[in-house]
Amino acid sequence: MTLHWDIFCRVIDNYGDIGVSWRLAKLLHHDHQQQVRLWLDQPQALAAMEPLYQPGLLQQHCQGIEIRHWQKDFEQTQPAEVVIETFGCELPRPYLDAMRALPATQRPIWINLEYLTAETWAVDFHLRPSKQACGLDKTFFFPGMQTGTGGLMREADYYRRQKKAPNSITLPNNQQLAEASINISVFAYKNSALQDLVNTLTKPGTPLPTGYQSVNLLIPEGRTLDGLATDIQQSLAKQACWQQGQLSLYRLPFMSQSDYDQLLWQADLNFVRGEESFVRAQWAAKPFIWHIYPTDDGAHWDKLQAFNDAYQAGLPHNLAHTISHWQQAWNQQQLDQQAWLQLIEHWPAWQQHAKTWPQKLGKLGELTSNLVKFVESKV
Repeated sequence: MTLHWDIFCRVIDNYGDIGVSWRLAKLLHHDHQQQVRLWLDQPQALAAMEPLYQPGLLQQHCQGIEIRHWQKDFEQTQPAEVVIETFGCELPRPYLDAMRALPATQRPIWINLEYLTAETWAVDFHLRPSKQACGLDKTFFFPGMQTGTGGLMREADYYRRQKKAPNSITLPNNQQLAEASINISVFAYKNSALQDLVNTLTKPGTPLPTGYQSVNLLIPEGRTLDGLATDIQQSLAKQACWQQGQLSLYRLPFMSQSDYDQLLWQADLNFVRGEESFVRAQWAAKPFIWHIYPTDDGAHWDKLQAFNDAYQAGLPHNLAHTISHWQQAWNQQQLDQQAWLQLIEHWPAWQQHAKTWPQKLGKLGELTSNLVKFVESKV
């Protein structure tokens, strides 16, 4: 069943909101043959991750998806059959009025795609309709990692692409990574713990996991670099590489979503942030550290703990403690050498757990498929 979908996205978390919205649009169109129109308020954010998109055009088609610039002066337009409001971004008033003006039997299915959380209360609110002040019903759809939620997004051809991915990482200026190196990708908000990690890895005598002789830190362009010492930032700005002792640090260009997937697959350890890269790291089946989006009220700590509880369920105490130590230290922006020593001690077990985790997630069903099934049940 082919339906028309409108997805509305306001860019708040730099690239996270548009990253989720753009991936959802592509999955709906490419994997489920739906007609999709994406409305976004900051075109430059999408241009950074989608090379085919032209941010100067108010209206265009890209990868089969119609993209519109969501401007302040929003003109009334015909609502789609399914309306996705991402992360409570609030629909434009003219659009909401147009929805309400339709006969009751022709009104869109209105869904609020919520932020990802592993907190148990999400199960109680997933797929729950809510009567809005305008008189229309809006259903809340929660991504999640436990039974009773919407699961996580993943392309139908994900594992095929992962299997065919080249076993190498593209570096600026045709530089080559040293063999027998542990490759670590870092995509985070500004975090002073990054410099702590650099200090640890450049300290003479710092051990590495068995089989590795050196370390490569791979950092895509962005706010992550602000966590480094000024002299390192200046060096990276000039030549995209900084080296000391057993550590080589590389500045990578900002990547498309498909290129970033390849980085996650080829790295041994991934530092990720927000929601979009966090989800991709889980499917990549590699150990990862999550820099959660910080909130003024501190609610992100409960969210981080809920994920840790889900991710570490059934793990031996020492491994679970090591993972929690890293998550807490990274988000507190204070990383000590003891964390690195714990990682080395439990590295093989963590790698094995990272491989089995996606199998648990797969049992929930894929988010977009679950979303389409829900909508079709309401048509």
